[in-house]
Amino acid sequence: MEASHWISCNGVLIDSHRACVHVQNPAVTSALGVYETLQVVKGRIFRLLDHLERLARSARAIELPLPASLEEMAQWAKRLVEVAHAQESTLRIIALNSDPYMGPTVYMMLLPPVYYPRELYEYGASAVTFEGERPLPTAKTVNTLVNFLARRKARALGAHEGLLVARDGIREGATSNIFAVINGALVTPPDHLVIAGVTRDIVIRLAQARGYRLIFRPLPVSSIPHWQEAFLTSTSRHVMPLTRVDDKPINGGHVGPVTRDLMQAFARVFQEEILGTR
Repeated sequence: MEASHWISCNGVLIDSHRACVHVQNPAVTSALGVYETLQVVKGRIFRLLDHLERLARSARAIELPLPASLEEMAQWAKRLVEVAHAQESTLRIIALNSDPYMGPTVYMMLLPPVYYPRELYEYGASAVTFEGERPLPTAKTVNTLVNFLARRKARALGAHEGLLVARDGIREGATSNIFAVINGALVTPPDHLVIAGVTRDIVIRLAQARGYRLIFRPLPVSSIPHWQEAFLTSTSRHVMPLTRVDDKPINGGHVGPVTRDLMQAFARVFQEEILGTR
């Protein structure tokens, strides 16, 4: 079978056609479920335990029981990648509540890898703002309607990402976390207002180790003209420069030195871990 045909259902490998969710499952009626997206490169899953720990935090936030320990689920993921001979892939993990026919279930599936044009890293990406916020900021739930609408607006306007604008300002991207350089400091919304991304956490530690001053607060839309630099972080993007928001250039439309420094620092961490030298 091709990699995409394998689905892990609570650790049992099944054909994708057998992976079904009942219409009475609260995941369908109330979005009662959580998920994670991971990167598989050279057959290795990047930061698997970090992602599973965040999955567990999201599950606890909505009182969603998980069917196994994190260690067991890690073995499920590794077996799926091994059996499918997946070298370059996106691993999606979805945890759902029980329904009349099944108990709590964790599905794992392998999707095509996500690649972005080199130009986005050389010259920067664009984004548009979208008014909306997720109901539970720290939980990565399957309730992604506002994220979908923000991405749809971005696509319609030819932008790369949609930035979610809550009552206190920009908190995150539809599928990313956001950082801005303001008055020389690196500013990003605090953990209690966002999904604290695994890539974001690595970048924060790298920034601290490199002596950058960090400020944790939302980013008002009115502050955009004062951004000296900005970038997005996510599982698939790693660190991606952001050089235009709502058709307004940041840093004259050029990638700034702080962004380039953290792009390179993250790339080194990623390569070292994927190649097994750490």
